[in-house]
Amino acid sequence: MSNETKPNRSVRFARATATRPIRVVMVYLEPTPYIMALIDTLRRVWDGAIEVYYVSTDVSQPWKLRLDRAQGEVLPGGFLPRMRALLLALIRDRKQTVLHLAGWGHPVLFGAMLMAGSLRVPVVVESDTAAGRSDQSWRHWVKELLYPLLFRLPSRFLPGGTRQARYLAHFGVTPERMTVAQMTVDVCAIRRFCAQDREIMRSAARTRWGMSANERIVLFVGRLEAHKGLEELLSAFACAVDEEDDLRLAIVGDGSLRPRIEAVAANADGRIIYLGRLSSDDVLHAYLAADLLVLPSLFEPWGLVVNEAMACGLPVIVSDRVGCGEDLVRHGETGLVVRADREAELTSAILQLARDAPARHEMRQAAETLISNRTLADEARNIISAWDAIAQ
Repeated sequence: MSNETKPNRSVRFARATATRPIRVVMVYLEPTPYIMALIDTLRRVWDGAIEVYYVSTDVSQPWKLRLDRAQGEVLPGGFLPRMRALLLALIRDRKQTVLHLAGWGHPVLFGAMLMAGSLRVPVVVESDTAAGRSDQSWRHWVKELLYPLLFRLPSRFLPGGTRQARYLAHFGVTPERMTVAQMTVDVCAIRRFCAQDREIMRSAARTRWGMSANERIVLFVGRLEAHKGLEELLSAFACAVDEEDDLRLAIVGDGSLRPRIEAVAANADGRIIYLGRLSSDDVLHAYLAADLLVLPSLFEPWGLVVNEAMACGLPVIVSDRVGCGEDLVRHGETGLVVRADREAELTSAILQLARDAPARHEMRQAAETLISNRTLADEARNIISAWDAIAQ
């Protein structure tokens, strides 16, 4: 997919107090399509230099992306070589530099935060960590003691949304130090793709994957891991399809549960279709072929597939542990929210949307309207406002 159209020049911010534009050093764990598209958008609207470094590649899944130098570079292997490379990047013109980190949990990100503090380089930290269920483990109590101290170091935080901001506030980060980023995907490119000829593409995708025109397709997109709630989804769908025979479950993704999903699909008489790992336009075709998306995760910091599905005009069902839920899934309006690990609730939600075509149509329109105001240009503007707050 192509990047978003160039944002309005009104989002280009003046820096009257700086003799030269601020240089931003960005550090991410890995290059992903979302991150690379966001960086491209930022480069188009930020006056200063942006240098991008990645700790590694293909960490969460085999993205197999090719990088040129303009898109960033991968740090050398090993903790000390990585820290040395970041030190060299920071001390170059450090008085005009801001360090932008994608979190703090990885040793390299944590080390970079401490190193920047010692160099008096301002730090901005993105966070998709969401406030969730209560935790009484030893890790919880370590965080309760250390995070209030650690979170004093960054100048600004960029929580992905409402739940992420609440998590930071719990550890003492004040609203004045937070700018909600509104995590998203390349919504404009997705909507352009879907606008070509939705019904023709929907019909072609269904034919390609052996789905008939009158079947109602429930879609899952994501890594095939236990924390995504796949076992709960399989059980809930089995109950739902007993009541509605023309329901089908399409699963897109790869991961450790792939053999399990392949085995279930092979013995499901066509009711469960495993599409494998799809990329680029093929994922969008899967959204267009479907009638609703289900993300029943037991743990999900954000859930960018929800952004993608809404941009394609799908109503969504999410668990209450999906991090984007409070910002994107308005219960009964853009989708439905169910409690995690409650198979009966998930079954009921699937049947409710599957049986009510008018409601799906209304939710589709509401989803498209809501997500249209959460583009990469919007996210870039929020990020730059955090950078600007430091530059003043």
